Amino acid sequence: MKTIITLFVGLLIATAAAAQDTIRIDHAASHSMVPGAKVGDGYLVITNTGSEPDRLVGARSERAGKVQLHQMSMDNGIMTMRELKGGLAIPAGQTVTLEPNYHLMFQDVSKPFQQGETIRAVLSFEKAGEVTVDFTVGRIAGPLDDVGGAGGSMDHGAMGHSSMDHGAMETPGMQGMDMDMSGPPPEEAIPATLKTMFETPEKPLTILPVVVQNDWAIAGWQQDGRGGRALLKKNHHGWSIVLCSGDGIREAAALEKAGLSAEDASVLAAELAKVEAGLDPNVLARFASFEGTVMMAGEAGGGHGGHEGHGQ
Repeated sequence: MKTIITLFVGLLIATAAAAQDTIRIDHAASHSMVPGAKVGDGYLVITNTGSEPDRLVGARSERAGKVQLHQMSMDNGIMTMRELKGGLAIPAGQTVTLEPNYHLMFQDVSKPFQQGETIRAVLSFEKAGEVTVDFTVGRIAGPLDDVGGAGGSMDHGAMGHSSMDHGAMETPGMQGMDMDMSGPPPEEAIPATLKTMFETPEKPLTILPVVVQNDWAIAGWQQDGRGGRALLKKNHHGWSIVLCSGDGIREAAALEKAGLSAEDASVLAAELAKVEAGLDPNVLARFASFEGTVMMAGEAGGGHGGHEGHGQ
């Protein structure tokens, strides 16, 4: 009887190991988070080397109260983010990239992710079982091509999402944590960048309007009854936040002081005025409620958490 039990246990172990061997994880990476943020993101590439389809059905991490799989989609110009409750199919012999439409959200994070550290998580697959993954934490915004291991290039920014982290702002109109030349248009990439960094399920973020002039843009945001405007600049990493303000960046003179050329400042201010003329006065009041100007640290805008607490 002992021999039979031993053989049975050995068979179970071998079967579990074989199942796990069918799932390969590459490029697991997260964006660093602003101080006080409670939601982090996770991107990765999943390859099913087996002959049967599998499904990612859950995840957990000691660094978060819960980890969910989310899907971001565009519907009539409005970007929505929802938990993918049924899991994500991983077809046999195929690779699924979790960016930008699919990504993990680490919620109720105990300590904001810091660049350079690794975040361990356990992914649960329908057939392969549990697979432990270490997410390398990169910059606060922008592509994560240079982190996450396993060679190759992966632009975790095309939404954000990349991670959105999903920390603090509201909903219509978005895409990409940042964007390269071949990525989505700025009207999608910029909102997604902000949404990935600052949105939470409890506090959806609305980005509207987005006005672009060459490598500069202004995006209006609303969240939890507050609002403001963000000035962004495009560089080789994608779109990054330069500063956050209220009415302080509506005028061309203020934009010139922020670094725009006289021509770009004039065009951007004029276009912003034209677009905002059609907005509800209550929305404009929220934009104006942001007090002062908050400069973002570093090229990726580390510190956009200034949205939180500056709105009235």
